[in-house]
Amino acid sequence: MEKKDFFEIGQIRKFNRKTAELSIRIKAGDADMYDDTSMIFIEIDGGLVPFYLSSLRVRDTKTIQVLLENYDTPEKAVQFLDCQVFLAREDASEPEADKNYFHEILGFEVIDKGHGKIGLLEDILDRPEQEILQIKHQGKEILIPLVDEIFQKIDHKKKQLFIDAPEGLIDLYLEE
Repeated sequence: MEKKDFFEIGQIRKFNRKTAELSIRIKAGDADMYDDTSMIFIEIDGGLVPFYLSSLRVRDTKTIQVLLENYDTPEKAVQFLDCQVFLAREDASEPEADKNYFHEILGFEVIDKGHGKIGLLEDILDRPEQEILQIKHQGKEILIPLVDEIFQKIDHKKKQLFIDAPEGLIDLYLEE
């Protein structure tokens, strides 16, 4: 399988020094959509290495705790700190009809009602207050809050995300 056959679900942020459980901060969807996962892929030296899970539990909406098979000591677990975690696309749960998962729209072209094409969606930043669209526009970063009032629709076939940003918000980022 090639890397395009996978999608990033998050990053290992810490580990339990007693149990060796890894804490994965989820960036693609909510943590509970991964509760039946039995294998993850961890990026090590640019490659994706498969690991079977001894256990998985959802801690909160953006965090899961996992224990890797054969990596059940803190000395073994520490090596995974700050590594990116992936799932094979074929193992991912199917999206609900009315939901869009963040990993599906990364790289989509963002089109604003007033400004037209403003750039590519580089990331969705998870902040305590709300998620934020991180858009690259001619080398500049544009940050737009992801709230119902701004979000309009997604065209998966054309890989486009349509928004209606508040008046003046995009202009703040485009000023020289």
